[in-house]
Amino acid sequence: MPEIQPPPLRNDCFALPPGVDWTPVAEAKSLLRQALSVVVSSGQLIPVEEACDRILSSDIGAVRSNPPGSNSAVDGYGFAGPIAEGPQIMDLCEGRAAAGVPFQGRVEPGQACRILTGAILPEGVDTVVLEEDCTIEPNRIAFNGPLKQWSNTREAGEDVILGTPIFQAGRRLTSTDLSLLASAGVAEVNVYSRLRVGVLSTGDELRMPGQTADDWQIYDANRLMLLSMIRDLGFEAVDLGLVEDSR
Repeated sequence: MPEIQPPPLRNDCFALPPGVDWTPVAEAKSLLRQALSVVVSSGQLIPVEEACDRILSSDIGAVRSNPPGSNSAVDGYGFAGPIAEGPQIMDLCEGRAAAGVPFQGRVEPGQACRILTGAILPEGVDTVVLEEDCTIEPNRIAFNGPLKQWSNTREAGEDVILGTPIFQAGRRLTSTDLSLLASAGVAEVNVYSRLRVGVLSTGDELRMPGQTADDWQIYDANRLMLLSMIRDLGFEAVDLGLVEDSR
């Protein structure tokens, strides 16, 4: 029998056979993306409040402009602008405009109306001066100009306009996305079903934490880690348990 000869010692667990090279990470990712395809259904219509981390299956647009009407960006006093440079004195209207309680009536030229942040601009108002910039008496205010028309106001549709696209299919929705959708009147969204990913551990040497383990046995740590990572990605993790080796 010929004498057996050992190979050269390289002591390198990452060594590859001659002529074989590692695939660069960027190339490997590109190959994986090319092989991907949608394997879940796209027919789930869910409430927008349940849609965080879900992936849109269809484009979605605004069903209402936001803000729906021009409103005040500050607490102050509203009137018709623009205002010239120099001291200004205006008589105050009775009543006020507040968010959820609009002013009833019209503010005439040369008059001012008390207005709070978020209030719809009353008829005759297109400019607001900050409360902190005014000297206030019971029936009149004084402040210094100049002020451009539309100062300290928010235009109707400034964030999003009725009918315009908000997000495209394929977007993973975030908590801030849900806020924008809700402000635009969106109550429900079409999303893909969650991808279900199963994790199965195999090996006679594996035990679950809390069980008695001999020196030749180890605890199954990888399955718990992988299940948690899958949930963090927004997928449905399916624990397939632990299976002994079959020899």
